[in-house]
Amino acid sequence: MTVMASAGVLETGYLTYTKLAGTTQAFCGADGGCDSVLSGPYALIPFTNIPLVMLGFIAYSVVALLAFLPLTKADEDDTSNRIWLTAATTTMATFSVFLVSLIIQVLHASCPYCFFSAALSIGMAGIVWTGGGLPDEAQKDGINASVGGIVTSVLAALALFFGVDDTSTSTQFAGSPGGTTYSQTLVTSSAGKLPPSITTESTKRTIGLARDLQSLDAKMYGAFWCSHCYDQKEAFGKEAFSKIPYVECSKDGANQQNALCNKKKVPGYPTWEIAGQLYPGEQALEELEEIVKLTKKQ
Repeated sequence: MTVMASAGVLETGYLTYTKLAGTTQAFCGADGGCDSVLSGPYALIPFTNIPLVMLGFIAYSVVALLAFLPLTKADEDDTSNRIWLTAATTTMATFSVFLVSLIIQVLHASCPYCFFSAALSIGMAGIVWTGGGLPDEAQKDGINASVGGIVTSVLAALALFFGVDDTSTSTQFAGSPGGTTYSQTLVTSSAGKLPPSITTESTKRTIGLARDLQSLDAKMYGAFWCSHCYDQKEAFGKEAFSKIPYVECSKDGANQQNALCNKKKVPGYPTWEIAGQLYPGEQALEELEEIVKLTKKQ
């Protein structure tokens, strides 16, 4: 458990650093997915600028300490330590289940680092409960403490889920399309939160591709907070992308069409719909040109 918790400390510590430093792309990679999660609406503790992942770093640090201390004092009674360890890992496992559900069902993102962290939390709780973590005389106290942790996790999950609909007028959005670091502010209008403005100029190539996509009734599904969606728009430029219908899937986004996204079973953001066929993920211009070419042959 000390090794597992230490791995969690390293992972969440680095994710906290990337969030605070605004370098998530450098760690996640162009298609890693976790940059969208770290830049998404649930990335911060509600009503604060504190990264949610920092709580994971603190939790893993506490568990690592609790797991390691008995190794240094083998002759002492560690019953109290085991009770706290059981409660801590149970709390983390419960909250991890909620976070994974949020990532998959709400954000429609793929975050390997988030899933690895959840596996660590659930695995540590499993070790405690199935590996004799609680002595017989401490079963009642351990269960009571764990129930308290579960209740705390549920309340925290509800606060996170509903706390994003606050009255703040802007949300920070950061990423690095094309290797160039940028930071913009997502403005909240009366219709909802708006995605960042497209800053690049279109080329003859992207304008021609946009017209081809338009002829195939193409549209792009995305979310205002999704950095990959923004990168896709930047690849086209302002003039070209203005010819492509954009569907906002986030419930908090301006002019959102969340019901349509659910009906279409959009698997993630961005997702292209071209001639009725869904193509998930950010697409290179070459890939879109090939899709257009093949579709027109059919």
